[in-house]
Amino acid sequence: MTKTLKITMSEGKWLVDIFSQANDSGVYDLIHPNDVTEVSLNEGEMYGFRYSLQGKPGTSFKIALDDDVLAEGEIDKSEVASGSGVL
Repeated sequence: MTKTLKITMSEGKWLVDIFSQANDSGVYDLIHPNDVTEVSLNEGEMYGFRYSLQGKPGTSFKIALDDDVLAEGEIDKSEVASGSGVL
């Protein structure tokens, strides 16, 4: 199945990756300045995601896969945000 991976962030830089145990190409799916891409996922397979963002403090961000929000928040005074999770 094909899904749309999207980041909403007014300024800054980002790397976003979706991976599975059986299929991690080592290539990030979203790299600044691209803010949207299509990803192919196999139904029934478990996937993870990771992200690394850099921006000015207070910059808000949201990462979504179709209508599902994977992560959202604000860049803090360290000027970076990162995280991971399971889809």
